Formats: sequence, structure tokens, C-alpha cells
Amino acid sequence: MPKQRLALRVLSDDGLDQIEETAYRLLADVGISLQHAGATEMLHGLGARVEKDRVFIPKDAVQWALSNVTALRGFYERDGTEAFTLGDGQVRFHSGGGLPFILDLDSGQRRRPTLVDVEEATRLLDALPNVDVIIPLYGAQDVPPELLTVASTDVMLRNTRKPVWAAPLDRPQDVAYLVEMGAACCGGMDAFLEHPTMYLTCSPVSPLTFTEEGTAAIIAIAESGAPLLPLPAPTLGATGPVTIAGTVALQHAETLATYTIAAAVRPGIQVMYCSRISAIDPRTAVSIWGGPDIGLTGACAGQLAQRLGLTSDTYGLTSSSGLLDPQFGFEALSNTLVPALAGVDILSGLGSTADVMVAGPEIAVLDDEMASLVKHIAAGCEVSEATLAFDVMAGTIPRDGVFLGEMHTVKQMRRGALWMPGISTRGQGEAEAPTEGVVARARTRARDLIRSHEPPPLPDDTRRHLDEILNRARRELIKD
Repeated sequence: MPKQRLALRVLSDDGLDQIEETAYRLLADVGISLQHAGATEMLHGLGARVEKDRVFIPKDAVQWALSNVTALRGFYERDGTEAFTLGDGQVRFHSGGGLPFILDLDSGQRRRPTLVDVEEATRLLDALPNVDVIIPLYGAQDVPPELLTVASTDVMLRNTRKPVWAAPLDRPQDVAYLVEMGAACCGGMDAFLEHPTMYLTCSPVSPLTFTEEGTAAIIAIAESGAPLLPLPAPTLGATGPVTIAGTVALQHAETLATYTIAAAVRPGIQVMYCSRISAIDPRTAVSIWGGPDIGLTGACAGQLAQRLGLTSDTYGLTSSSGLLDPQFGFEALSNTLVPALAGVDILSGLGSTADVMVAGPEIAVLDDEMASLVKHIAAGCEVSEATLAFDVMAGTIPRDGVFLGEMHTVKQMRRGALWMPGISTRGQGEAEAPTEGVVARARTRARDLIRSHEPPPLPDDTRRHLDEILNRARRELIKD
């Protein structure tokens, strides 16, 4: 990690050792419930012991897998143009994905989202400067469930130039359509395989369960050549121990098992290390995403990823608040800042609240502002001849001591020496009216950007290719 990025260590080296060892013991002694015959046979070939539907994976098989996965670092725009490379000292952000409710921009009420909402949200996210990767923000309710993943990804590709993750998937039959869509936008399958422009996610079921269909999705992603981002999501106190260390170890085991299956299919597959740990509210037995445990578990995951030489993605911009109120602000900021300072590469959840159940345009604008703040803090303090500014001080102090008009000030401000807000106010001597304030300004900015922003259009032949893929998916996926 570059020196200028601030660094926070939640886990000591000894703590990391113990978590890793516990994960290895879970895989070797407790095993995974693996309900896919082909994957079971592959792991048996790597030395795993099979007893009914449980597969016990030895440490040396996992270590073989870790030597046969590649850290995903390069991110590319939809046309294959390089967007950024992880590990350059910057923290980046992507939107939440597939949320079931939208906070309506006009009524302020929750409702079910549509594909039009996915389109508008994608154009908004494309316009926001601190959104680095886009996922379809909502789970549209006006398309058949069998077509949801493919249709949402299609709409997203038509409305952003930025790097994208496909809509979350749990079915192997969706993979080929998604990869073909990505390839259609970047010049064909050879170009896609050289610089993948589509990143695919799937999840084991906690604790340590790999269903037949979920495992088939992992295998299909590996076979396709697309990067794999496993999203294990144990819940503190429900599908994992109530302690952070225990559930982080469980998640680590689930991640390592996913890598082992994927590497057995395609040695060298590109992967990220992802964390989606939530917590249980013991008073209601509801999963919650707003407490500081989310940020802490993300920070732990970031350190484990660094130890493995992998890049990381964890939740960050999360809150349990159903309102855009102070609780929304302090929960989202704490859960973002901690993993950002721990070295996590990409933070998720932008645009969401209410325990990752509700998303909305004004939430995305507020989160974009928060993301810019966190990026500024994580960059730390650069020390160089230019920032020490001795020559500038030597000339300015004897003259009048005023630095505001100096060219050095102008240049450094352009480089981001001070954080400059977009919708937050400063220097207000009087309280704002109830109809004003940062939420109202976020709502206005969201409306303006949705109305005015148009990403570069896809070429006509690419749009026709996407039409053909979507129509084929509609014929082949929708049940009679």
C-alpha cells in the first residue's frame, strides 16, 4: 500500500494467524456441505475427504488453490478502456445492488422499483464523480424473476460508461448471457478475456453450505473466464458466531472454499476478497447493517485480503435508519471510514439505507458526498517539496503573509489540498428552513442529473447485439 494512504490495523499479526488457522480447521475438520457432484469429485481429486454430502478440505488443497488464483486489479470501462488499477493507494466505491425498494424521488415514499428506475439510477451513478463501479441498484419488479439478472444488466450497460458488476446471480444459466453482453460492448470475446469488463458475483450459503445451483454458478463463472467475486454473508449471532473473530473466520473459510472450487475449474482465475457480514438484532431477530460491527468486520476482511496478496471489497455505506437523518449519517460514515483506513480497495453500499433494503437517488447523492470525504481522509498527508512549500513561505511571509492569492495555493487547491463539498454548506450564520438542508439539496441535484446527464451511447451494432441477447434470454429463461 502506498505510504500516503492512512493505515488502521484492527487485527494484530497474531490475531490474523489465529483467524486463518481457525478457517483451515473449519474446512478440514467440520467441512462444507457440498451438494454438487462434479465439484465434489474435483475436490476429492485435490485430496478432500468425502462423507455423504460433506467434503473435508485439507489445508494443502486450499494452499494449492491460493497459488492458482490471481488478484483482480485492473478495472475497465464497458468498451474495454482502462479505468483504474487497484493498489494505487486510493479507496473506491460502488453502488449497492438489487435492492427491493426505492425511495421515490417525488413522493418520498417507499415503493417497488421498475426497470425505468434501474435506468435512471444508472445514469445518475454514471454522473456522480465518486462512484467508481456500478451495479444495478434495484431489483426491478416489472420483469419476470427468471429474466431479472439479465434484463437489469442489459439496462445498466446501456446507461453507463463506467466499470460494472453484473446484477447479483445465483443461477448458472445466467452466466453465458452476462458474459456475452460484456463481450458485445468491448469488441468481442477475445477482447473480453484479455481485459474483462464484467465482474460476476455469487454466494455460498452460510454456514459452509454450497448448494447445487450456487456451486454450478461458481463453476459457470470460472469456465467463462470472467472474474469471480464470492460474497459469503454470515450473520453475527445467526448464521455465524456472535463474535466478530468467529464469524470472520467462518467467512474466511467460505471464501477459501469458493476459491478452491473455482481454481480447480480454471487455474489462474481472477478473484477479489469480499465481505458481506451483517449482525442480528437479538431483540427482533432481524438482520441489521447499521452498527459499527459492519465496518469492523470489513476492516478485518481487508487485512486478511492483504495477507493473501488479494484485493478486497467490503460493505461500507450502510445504515439501519429508514430516514435520511443523523443516524443515517453517523452509521454510514463510521462503517465506511474504518474499512477505508484499514486498506480495503472498494467499498459497497452507495445509494442504500434501511439495512440494505431501500435505495434512492437522493441517497446516492448524499453517499457520493460522503465517499469524496472518505477518499480525502484516506489519502492522508502528502509530504513533498511542493506541499512543504518552503519557498512559497519564504517569499510570502516577509511580503504580506497572505497566501490566498499565491499561484501555489491555486495549484494545490486544484490537486485537492482541501476537501470541497458539493452539496454541504459552510459559513451559514442562520439555521436553514425545514424545507432546505442537505437532503433537499441532494434531492434537487438528483433530479437535475437524472434529467440532464446522458452517458456516451453504445454503437448501433452493439445495441442490436444486446437486443438479440436479451430476446434470446427471454425465450430460453422464462418458463411457460
